[in-house]
Amino acid sequence: NALISMDELMAANEINMQVAAMTPAVVILYAVRYVFRKIFYALLKIGKSREETFGSFRHVMLDIERLLVMRDNPPLAPPLLSTRANTAMQRGQQKKAVEQQQPFSSNNMTTTSSSSSGECMLNSDDLGMVMLLVHQCRKILQEDGRRFSQSTIRNVSEDLAELAGERGAVTVRQQLQILSRMGRTYPFLKVVSTGVPVKFRVD
Repeated sequence: NALISMDELMAANEINMQVAAMTPAVVILYAVRYVFRKIFYALLKIGKSREETFGSFRHVMLDIERLLVMRDNPPLAPPLLSTRANTAMQRGQQKKAVEQQQPFSSNNMTTTSSSSSGECMLNSDDLGMVMLLVHQCRKILQEDGRRFSQSTIRNVSEDLAELAGERGAVTVRQQLQILSRMGRTYPFLKVVSTGVPVKFRVD
């Protein structure tokens, strides 16, 4: 019985030694794969990895959301200082508005135009910026289409068309809802947590 126990113990130790001998080979294999991918995607400029493609798309969508959030019912500008020049200019604007039978407003909003219901729409400059960012998203879908399925490309293209107002006029609130729907629908727009807790330092 003692000899059998010793044989089993030696066999278990042998298995452990084999596993320990394989560990450096696995680490070296992973390092070679990592270096090869960096050389393949960075130095040869053949294409981007899946993570880089999805990250580029998320960054463009983040720029669109930043613009829309800043244009969603922005607060009124502070009143002008009560100097003689500003007072005279306000009176001139008020007189001109009365002559044209239009409501006078001391705030000249150049970022958005409000409808009668109070909903904001982008002006030509901001809408042009959104269309430029949408074009960048479409370029990513075209150049790195192998990273996306055909159904995903079709659905994302339709959402981008709605976002750019190509399917009809949309308000800023509707554009934000489109972004929210895209974030819920497409997995590549979701950032997967690494499981590492984030600690905030309060001084």
